[in-house]
Amino acid sequence: NKSLNIQGENIIFDRDKNIITASDGIEIEDLNKSLNIQGENIIFDRDKNFLFSKTNTIITDKYKNQIETKKFEHTINEKNIQIFDALMKDNKDNTFEIETAYIDMQSNKLIGKNIILNLNNKYFEPDNEPRLKGDEISYDNNITVISKGTFTPCKKTDDCPPWELSADKITHDTKKKSINYENVWLKIYDVPVVYFPKFYHPDPTVKRQSGFLMPTFKNTPNNNTYFSIPYFQVLSESKDFTFSPRFYGKDKFLVQNEYREAKKDTDIVADSSLFFNKNKSIEGHIFYNFDKNLDLNNFDSSSMTFNLEQVTNANYLKANKLRSVLKNDYDLLETSFKLDMSSENLDLNSKFLVYEKLNISGNNKYEYILPQIDLTKNLNNKTKLNGDFKFITNNYIHNYETSIYDRVNTNNLIFASIPKITKNGFYNNYEFIIKNSNSNSENSKLNKEGEDIYLSGLYQFNSSFPLIKKDNLNQSVFKPKISLKINPSHTKDLTSNEYKIDVHNIFDLNRISSEETLESGVSLAYGTDYIFTKDDASKELFSLKFANNIRLNKNDDLERNNQLGAKTSNVFGEIKFSPLEFLTTKYDFSLKNNLKNLNYQNLLAEINFNNFSSTFDYLRQDGDKNSYLLNQTTYNFNASNNLSFSTRENLKTNLTEYYNLVYEYKNDCLIAGIKYKKTYYEDRDLKPSEDLMFTITLFPLTTYETKIDKLVLEWF
Repeated sequence: NKSLNIQGENIIFDRDKNIITASDGIEIEDLNKSLNIQGENIIFDRDKNFLFSKTNTIITDKYKNQIETKKFEHTINEKNIQIFDALMKDNKDNTFEIETAYIDMQSNKLIGKNIILNLNNKYFEPDNEPRLKGDEISYDNNITVISKGTFTPCKKTDDCPPWELSADKITHDTKKKSINYENVWLKIYDVPVVYFPKFYHPDPTVKRQSGFLMPTFKNTPNNNTYFSIPYFQVLSESKDFTFSPRFYGKDKFLVQNEYREAKKDTDIVADSSLFFNKNKSIEGHIFYNFDKNLDLNNFDSSSMTFNLEQVTNANYLKANKLRSVLKNDYDLLETSFKLDMSSENLDLNSKFLVYEKLNISGNNKYEYILPQIDLTKNLNNKTKLNGDFKFITNNYIHNYETSIYDRVNTNNLIFASIPKITKNGFYNNYEFIIKNSNSNSENSKLNKEGEDIYLSGLYQFNSSFPLIKKDNLNQSVFKPKISLKINPSHTKDLTSNEYKIDVHNIFDLNRISSEETLESGVSLAYGTDYIFTKDDASKELFSLKFANNIRLNKNDDLERNNQLGAKTSNVFGEIKFSPLEFLTTKYDFSLKNNLKNLNYQNLLAEINFNNFSSTFDYLRQDGDKNSYLLNQTTYNFNASNNLSFSTRENLKTNLTEYYNLVYEYKNDCLIAGIKYKKTYYEDRDLKPSEDLMFTITLFPLTTYETKIDKLVLEWF
């Protein structure tokens, strides 16, 4: 035939029937239609101009779509190919599972029945298997039209998918990367739930696309009923914008906007809102974050960050339940400019900060640090001392509680020797710090009034004597240690400061966490660590750590809670005990030097037994600090079903803050649950609440939540 070029290892020509049979390494080129056919055994009827095969064959068209079929028939005069039990992969990496279909060679259109289209899963979760299925499918390279079809992203099983969209007509446009539906039902486990006349969403190859997001409808008994339909706009490859209006039932309107820009060296996020209330003034917020990589030649890394956070009133964000990618703490606002530069031996950090504490009223809620400049330099050691020198300078101007000003310049020269092990097995090293602090303060709680120059030095000697006992199964480590501090100078008044001392930081050079002053006097911190492990040190069964500090003379300028300035400090300890595979406990404590009163204790217990897990967190401490009892418990019935409970009690007020009880069912594409939440707090516009909610998340489509007792519908 003039349009076919047939090649093969074995070709038989039946002259009586005018039939050519080719086998072994068959390759056929359709010279007119750029069609390539490769197979095991192919028959060509020259009289009927008919090409067919009943063996495995691979067909590739001019668009690079590839078909693997167990049987095909090609009527050359009619210019079509019929395929059976075929698997087709198009040039967009979508695959078609085909029972039977025709391919029109002129239009390159595929028309078939009972076809499953497995979509290219580029941006869905790896466990998802997004696919389209229909009674009849028409495909012409860019457009796939499915009659009486369904879509689901759920993993393939023998049962019906957890959710699917079922429509009279589904159109998949690979060029626009969208899937459009007509007369569509959302089905959950084959039960019709929601109907839409028209609906569309991006296909799985889309990371982002302009369009309306899932609407929100919220109906509450306190006149805060609203409807919202956000719109997402792609501005360019590196920019996008989300516009989220809220239409309230009574003379109120709120709009929230979020702008994002991400380039090679720059990230920008802006989040703002305006709330219009007929009977009140306009309220709103603005958050803005600008982050730029400066790529300075003399530094390994360098960046500049500007952050702006403003609200019209303290409870605006909480009262309207606004969410922002830029904010986690809704009680503190930060406006700042930061410049950070770092190299192998030099770090330079500068910042300008303004804080606003929303849980405080009046001018005392503002705090200013204008500016703060920190520099750290690793110095070349040109001395005979065997160790490393470091120079650190800190400079800041701090204004807080309206009338308090601290202007401070602090310079530190720090040396740490390289540890040595003596012949007797002692592990020793020493450190020292020379501190110069210059301040000019007004009404300060830390520094002297007016100008003040502070110069002090602290020497510290550290020694430990690790002892190890080991056999085939167990290992015991006993490590007594001491840290001797000597400073003949004085300490600035730190009695109003708060810093936590425990078994881990009591041996640190600057354990009082102060930039302006050093701990003075002669003191000795001593303690020991004991650790017992089983199974060749793979599991820590028991550990006990304790530490104490003794002082030659009292230092009344140190913070009182830890009694670090007394001749004998608190006794600090930590006990870990894991007697069973499923039980782990940890107890931290701080015991007054009278050995009677505990001023800090924290007990953590974790139980993990088969499908059951529970965590208890008990914290009790003196003063106005937070004390609480927290419990979180979860039982997994199986891989898909779990029940969880959490509660927290404020031990300071003896009130329970909240109860949360949640049942959840989860698989690769659906999460459904019933949530009971009760909160007991009251803060200005915020009131105690009690909710029983049903929620269902259809990944990646939407989340649906309904309040069971008051029939509140909420879409996210």
